[in-house]
Amino acid sequence: MSGLVKAIYESVCRCCHASKIRKKGCAVSMHGVPASYVIVDFDCDALSIPSGSRCDYLFVGEYNDSAWVAPIELKGGNFRGGLVAEQLQGGADVADKWLPRGSPFRFVPVLAHGKGVHRTDLKILRNTKIKLRNHTRQTALIHCSEPLRKALRNPEKS
Repeated sequence: MSGLVKAIYESVCRCCHASKIRKKGCAVSMHGVPASYVIVDFDCDALSIPSGSRCDYLFVGEYNDSAWVAPIELKGGNFRGGLVAEQLQGGADVADKWLPRGSPFRFVPVLAHGKGVHRTDLKILRNTKIKLRNHTRQTALIHCSEPLRKALRNPEKS
């Protein structure tokens, strides 16, 4: 463990670390993600983050000289695109406080959904960019049970 993974691992209470990404009737497969990673469960009370202002998880992974930072929101049922964008931005804002300055990474906000995305919500998600430092990205969409690596490999596509 080194770099960003180590920084997050050491700066976040271990009681808030997760081994799986699963909530609200939706799960994301960890198959094929970098071997070195840490997952933070933003619902952990020890973090003292207000519930409406953050996503479900933060994934930080490293492989060789590449690193990924991915706030992740899970929606097994219906949802509003604007709320999801706010939650992902909240997760990115929290991650900004934990990440060491000057560390390079790929930023990929992710929505895993179970029922599909209504046309109006898709438009909102496509038009609302999530920001983390000098990175501004569109939300990557994957279906519940799909591997997270699908979003990490194609951060500008869903």
